[in-house]
Amino acid sequence: GSLADLKLSTQGQAGIGTRQVNWQAQASGGQRTAQHWQGSLNTLTLRTQDAAQPGLWTLTTGSTGSNNASTGNSGNAGEAASQTGKTSQAITLDWLQSGATQTLSVGSASAQLTGPLPGTARLRWLPAQWSHQQLSSAKQAKPKVRWHSQGSISELPLAWLDAISGKSMADLGLSSDLILAGNWDAKYTDTVHLSALLERSSGDLRLSPDASQKQLLPARIQEARLNINLDGEQLSSSLRWDSERAGKALLAFSTQLQASQGWAWAIDAPLGGSLQMQLPPVDAWSALAPPGWRLRGTLDAHATLTGTRKSPQWLGTLQAKDLAVRSVADGIDFQKGTLTARLEGQQLNIEEFTLFGAGGTGDKGSARGTVGGVVRVTGVAQLLPAGTPADTFAQRVQITLAATAKALRISTRSDRRITVSGDLTAQLKDARLTLRGKLVADQALITLPSETAPVLGDDVVVRPSATQAAQDALAKRSAAAKASPAKPPATTITPDIQVTLDLGPSFQMRGRGLDTRLAGQLELRAVGSADPTLTGTVRTVRGTYQAYGQRLDIEQGLLRFFGPADNPALDILAIRPKLSQRVGVQVLGTALSPIVRLYAEPELPEAEKLAWLVLGRSASGSGGEAALLQQAALALLGGSGKGPSASLTQALGLDELSFRGSSGETTSGATVTLGKRLSNDFYVAYESSLTGTMGIFTIFYDLSKRLTLRAQTGEKSAIDLIWTHRYD
Repeated sequence: GSLADLKLSTQGQAGIGTRQVNWQAQASGGQRTAQHWQGSLNTLTLRTQDAAQPGLWTLTTGSTGSNNASTGNSGNAGEAASQTGKTSQAITLDWLQSGATQTLSVGSASAQLTGPLPGTARLRWLPAQWSHQQLSSAKQAKPKVRWHSQGSISELPLAWLDAISGKSMADLGLSSDLILAGNWDAKYTDTVHLSALLERSSGDLRLSPDASQKQLLPARIQEARLNINLDGEQLSSSLRWDSERAGKALLAFSTQLQASQGWAWAIDAPLGGSLQMQLPPVDAWSALAPPGWRLRGTLDAHATLTGTRKSPQWLGTLQAKDLAVRSVADGIDFQKGTLTARLEGQQLNIEEFTLFGAGGTGDKGSARGTVGGVVRVTGVAQLLPAGTPADTFAQRVQITLAATAKALRISTRSDRRITVSGDLTAQLKDARLTLRGKLVADQALITLPSETAPVLGDDVVVRPSATQAAQDALAKRSAAAKASPAKPPATTITPDIQVTLDLGPSFQMRGRGLDTRLAGQLELRAVGSADPTLTGTVRTVRGTYQAYGQRLDIEQGLLRFFGPADNPALDILAIRPKLSQRVGVQVLGTALSPIVRLYAEPELPEAEKLAWLVLGRSASGSGGEAALLQQAALALLGGSGKGPSASLTQALGLDELSFRGSSGETTSGATVTLGKRLSNDFYVAYESSLTGTMGIFTIFYDLSKRLTLRAQTGEKSAIDLIWTHRYD
């Protein structure tokens, strides 16, 4: 067109890092006089999508015709177009230069914003104006600028937070149909004046009253309001929250900004504020926990804030009740916790922090109050002033804590039940975390899994698809092109851990044929980025080991730790009891490379060792004995200590179920033997011939290491006193 009658139509797209922006716009206008231009933005559709946070955002102004509806968001934008038709007028623009004054006026209009989640937010603004006056006086240091803007936003869904944040509201035990509304009034004359408000318009929050999340209860919000005011360099804000089920909070804050060459918050800017908060036990505390963990508890806080940004001064109290920490996968379940702390300046004094283990009620007068045990923590946390500009936050924080655990149940998993007592001290100073103390296992039961989870081999490489690989390469090139000079890495916290672990009087371990108690002490060390190490010796106390279809007594079991926690040296010997020949299984080497072999004293051929271990005597080569030897071989090849009859033996509650065929040495024919160990020194057995009518009942009782009393009754009755002396 001509300068007096111009028409503009534009569309395009641009990539900004991982963000793609598309636009369509139509405008018209023209020059009215040499220094006067007028125009209108008839339609504008702006769409943006970020690969890091999938979802399409669409901003629409002006008339919403069929073209816009067809090319917009197929979901919400199309619905908005069908419902509103031509509800939004064009945005008028007026540019006028009169002498040394330039003025831009923007007429009132509205816009609609849709996102990847349901809902349509609406923006409305009143006529806005910007003026620029350049005076000819030499005393004027800079041009005189004035502007003014007013407007409002409505129908803004709180649920849109799920589309722009890393955690969804469902992860926090929340859901919402809350709708927000707000307004602003901003102007600049000699300085900036801003007043903004955002408050609840309708809807409510629904929260989970417990960790199960089976039922979400409405919070019954009565008031939710955020005010921000800026008057020159004075900034103030307030937050009011009032609900029946989600607590109450009142927060006020004020400070001072600097407006020279942009806005800045000086290090010595004064601070003022107050905090009053009362929160019921809700799962929203889980936002502070790692994935899969749940936190709950009440909070009652009263504090005032003074001082400067460099040295804020707090004064108040913090009280928390009904604290709970839970992780089902890790077997962690602490409950009925309390916290009492005082804020003084930049120091937090933890007067008492208490948590009870699962099953404890927390009631000191209750008999169940110590079922799950308790841990109590006291200490001090302090934020020191920065000595040099290079000091990081970790270097400025100093923490000293002392913890005492009494019969605390730290794991409740069915395959991992552990109760500990002991004392620990922790200190964080100069970005170095020092942990010292001793923990004793009052009671523990560790069940080893029968099979380990399958994993991919080292030679398996998973490659992304071609499309994903191209997108990753494009993102890397874009990031490299815009990368700023690398900053030195921030100071991290260096651990220095030295803790003594005592397995205590009842540390039971079961699984994979093993049933024993462990005893001993280990020293846990971890310094810097090096892997943690264990030093010490763990020994078995009595116990049995199921191998080759037999239950063996563990005579010696030593695990010597000398570094890596997963690879101790092994020295284990398990012997089949009640035999004149000592035979069993010996395990040497390390946990990652064990050496398992048959053991006999005095030494025997391997076939004889296996026969004594499985049959209880030398092999005769009969069919029944061969079957038992095949059973042991199958157990050996299968890598399991259980043979085919193990499940039957376990179901009957027996320690021995064996079959012996007839041989030339006996005329009694084939026999079946049932055995049961009643204690470590007392063993009973019943042997019956398949061709006879009576059996033999035998009792073995160890009077000492070398003396054994044997009594039997049945077809033959006898009492023997057996003395054993071993020699090479």
